[in-house]
Amino acid sequence: MKKILVINPNSSEKMTKDINNTINNLRISDLEITLMNNEEAPEVLESFSDYTIASFHTIKKINNAQDYDAILLACFGDPGLFALKEISNVPIIGIGEAAFALAQLLGYKFSIIAASSKAKPMMEQMVLSYGLDKRMASVETLDLPIGDFLYDKELLLNKVSLKCQTAIKNGADVIIFGCAGMTMLGDEIEKKLSVTVIDPVKAGIVLLDAILKGDFKVSKIGLYE
Repeated sequence: MKKILVINPNSSEKMTKDINNTINNLRISDLEITLMNNEEAPEVLESFSDYTIASFHTIKKINNAQDYDAILLACFGDPGLFALKEISNVPIIGIGEAAFALAQLLGYKFSIIAASSKAKPMMEQMVLSYGLDKRMASVETLDLPIGDFLYDKELLLNKVSLKCQTAIKNGADVIIFGCAGMTMLGDEIEKKLSVTVIDPVKAGIVLLDAILKGDFKVSKIGLYE
């Protein structure tokens, strides 16, 4: 049985619990999954300074995690991911890059549903760094801090539904949730709007499982040398 470490790089116990619920609902019986968060990191990650602090503590955890076959970084912004790929001896992917990779297989144009207005330029910069700007229809934001909806599912569902409708009007045929705090909403949004929705936590686990089954490796020449 393959062992996967899932790291939520923030310190939110609520978000970590929601991530765990999504993973459990996948019912992948041939994986042993361990989930941890970063107690010393901010509760939510909403800025590049938050990312930097979280990355530092995540790198420390990776250096001490030697007994796993693969690692999933469970924050949509993929904070510190390139550094983590450099130092990890096993496959490691971020839920953001996993969602983008899956979106290429499921549709043509994707939109990201993000949290605060600050997230819009951050998501645009992220997509540009992955070379996918021509496949992105839009970034739609809830104009709310993550903490405002993390404990209010009804508010989150209503806000996300409205922004998904805007994204479809802007040309998206695939919707990507741009925050792990939105996990578990995908099925409800798909039924309501008949649009393909990618929950990045699900995308990350499923693609990491495929990487393990195919015995693929992260390249150690070039960018991640």
